[in-house]
Amino acid sequence: MNAYNPKVCMDTSSIVKWFKTEEGSKEALKLRQWTEEGRIKLVISMILLSECTRALKKAKWVDDEIYEVLDTLDTIINLCGVDVIPVDRLVVKSAQNLVVNYNLYSADAIHAATAILTESNYFVSSDEHHFKRDLKAHMEEKSVGVLSLSEIEGIEKVIEQKDPEVK
Repeated sequence: MNAYNPKVCMDTSSIVKWFKTEEGSKEALKLRQWTEEGRIKLVISMILLSECTRALKKAKWVDDEIYEVLDTLDTIINLCGVDVIPVDRLVVKSAQNLVVNYNLYSADAIHAATAILTESNYFVSSDEHHFKRDLKAHMEEKSVGVLSLSEIEGIEKVIEQKDPEVK
């Protein structure tokens, strides 16, 4: 039996919690562990790499620490086969529609568009903009479940239901 590995798209607000201790870090680190164990297929937008850098700089991290985080992120991407999706014309067009229809900021729209276009099973975010009722309904129509970090146990339950050997 093939293992069930749901495709999980994460935005910057969640990934940065791998490195910055704050609310939701424990759950974010669980997603990192699942990525490293191959339990989920992680998908991120290319813009996340720049946004993560800015988030750490804004938090007044020193440059050496930021570069260390970026090296760690690159290692995880390379060793775990993380899908890094370029911000191409299709992503931008889809993001533009999300900006117009759901009043999202551009970067938030790019992350949501990435989840939709990659047919991710889940989109995990810590950004309140992604939980607007109409946007969430739209993403669920596209078969993308929108989850906060506090809701990720739902992913684990689905994995266990589809692949009982995981327990």
